[in-house]
Amino acid sequence: MRLSQYATGRDNNFNLVRFAAAFAVLWSHSYAIVLSPAFEPWVQWLGYTPGGVAVDVFFITSGFLVTASLLRLDNFKAFVRARALRIFPALFVMSILLALVMGPLVTTVPLNEYFSDWAVWKFIWKNTTVLTGLKYSLPGVFESNSMQVINGSLWTLPFELRCYLTLALVWWVAGFVKSDKARAFTRIVIVGTALMLLSFWIAHAQAYKHWHTFRLFFFFFCGAGMWIYRDRIPMSGKLFAAACALLVVGIWQPRAFFWVYPLTAPYIVMWLAYVPGGWIRKFNKLGDYSYGIYIYAFPMQQLLVSTIPGITPEQMIAASGAGTIALAVLSWHLVEKPALARKKVSA
Repeated sequence: MRLSQYATGRDNNFNLVRFAAAFAVLWSHSYAIVLSPAFEPWVQWLGYTPGGVAVDVFFITSGFLVTASLLRLDNFKAFVRARALRIFPALFVMSILLALVMGPLVTTVPLNEYFSDWAVWKFIWKNTTVLTGLKYSLPGVFESNSMQVINGSLWTLPFELRCYLTLALVWWVAGFVKSDKARAFTRIVIVGTALMLLSFWIAHAQAYKHWHTFRLFFFFFCGAGMWIYRDRIPMSGKLFAAACALLVVGIWQPRAFFWVYPLTAPYIVMWLAYVPGGWIRKFNKLGDYSYGIYIYAFPMQQLLVSTIPGITPEQMIAASGAGTIALAVLSWHLVEKPALARKKVSA
């Protein structure tokens, strides 16, 4: 069967895949926050982390699903509205809770100084809008932690939004080719993806400071390309096994990892998202908790470090996992799901 035969409706494993990815970020950061980034899993062996892989999974799935949304809507305003309703309401609530609830409870500065400090309101504004930059600190909050960052996970969100805007821009530019807009769009996406992969390889090999830019854009537009070519991509157990075997070789020989990883990860992610069925599909009934886990895990972990001296990474994984999932469930049912319902109302 081809990918297009699977990519119909909502009966898939995307919620589960993204949930696992979000929890992998939490797992990885538990070691970085409690000990140091040098102790994150896989760093010494691969120079990469479970959190890094998880972020790539998010960008692959996002590129695939967001491209499907753009081509279905074929309307820039509707596309922007749909993306905004998915991203910003939860970010706004998270920023308010961190700045106006958690911050005052743990800050070491007097509350009158805290609330009169422009940094508090700048924190809310920047971490809600994202594109104007992020604010990682609050007055007197977590200053005794080894990492003073309030929410380090947010750094990927500006890249995510830039990918959305770039995709929409490519669709708009392709519209000038009136004879065949779809073909022009496809060519731009494929050529751009290939260039991002090449740039990713070169930048990483030369230890270029901003190599993550090429990496994230590549994975997003690789996902976009997989949606475009879904009619031609076979979903084969043999291909999945071959991709996994090649990836294992890259892990076994770390020098080869960054050469084989971007070539195998997208197919592995799509296979896991669509092919396995049965009882695991029941996870869809729970909801999409991945975004909530992603935006709440880091501050939850920082809070635990500041209040429980000597906490171990394993204890951090258990405690922050329980607390973060609870917040993610509330975020989905009280904020994210109602916001997404507005897309249907306006459709």
